[in-house]
Amino acid sequence: MRLKSRLAPGKESSRIYLMDLHPDDFPQIIPYLDQEAQKENYSKIFAKLPASFLPSFINAGYETEAWVPGFYNNKEDAFFMAKYFSASRRLPEKEAMDNFQQLLLQQLTPFKVVSADGYLLKALGKEDVNEMTKLFKKVFDSYPFPIFDPEFLVKSMLEDDTRYFGAFHSGELVAVSSAEYSAAYQHAEMTDFAVNKEHRGRKLALRLLNFMEQELAKAGCQTFYTIARLHSLPMNKTFMNMAYRYSGTLINNTQIMGKIESMNVWYKKT
Repeated sequence: MRLKSRLAPGKESSRIYLMDLHPDDFPQIIPYLDQEAQKENYSKIFAKLPASFLPSFINAGYETEAWVPGFYNNKEDAFFMAKYFSASRRLPEKEAMDNFQQLLLQQLTPFKVVSADGYLLKALGKEDVNEMTKLFKKVFDSYPFPIFDPEFLVKSMLEDDTRYFGAFHSGELVAVSSAEYSAAYQHAEMTDFAVNKEHRGRKLALRLLNFMEQELAKAGCQTFYTIARLHSLPMNKTFMNMAYRYSGTLINNTQIMGKIESMNVWYKKT
């Protein structure tokens, strides 16, 4: 079946990820996803869907794990749906969820914009990809997308409108983040945060997030969102303190750092 929808490869995460459903593929994509998951022996299908397509997916056994209001041009909500082919995969990580619950009950510490003394924040380009891959390799043992490959980074810049941002210290790239921007839908996924361990504790992720929001707002972005690791409480706290709203957890969803982890969805409207 030739699809117009965007699917992400999923062998490492043992899942199919329907990133963007094209209307021309509906409804035949629903049995297609089942067939592909069973053929590859995957234990989960993860789908990001406009609200208007939910009934058929619910009928096919999908359940809602998170949502983002006004995801599509501020006019239609997005639902993050899951279908499981393994009873154990749908079980939440109890201890990690308990720890995250405690974080959500903490008092907010709103981020105050101050100058990043000694650090230069700027947008990154093709000339920076080798330094970016070096930093990603320092921070991550494994990752769900091939960010260790300079060619992938260049392709994502040119073809997918992924925008990368960095923090430099004495000319060295010490922190990176990215925004997967959709001009068609006016939303951006804030992701790929990596900070050199020698420069942690200086709120570089917060500073980069604030910088990205400012730059993307200029381009007309109306919705910011992220999919953050459940186990990374500092990263969740970063979005919480930047006034993002938690909207659900994707259970055992993504392979990162060598194992499949649950992910939290956060969003913010401009």
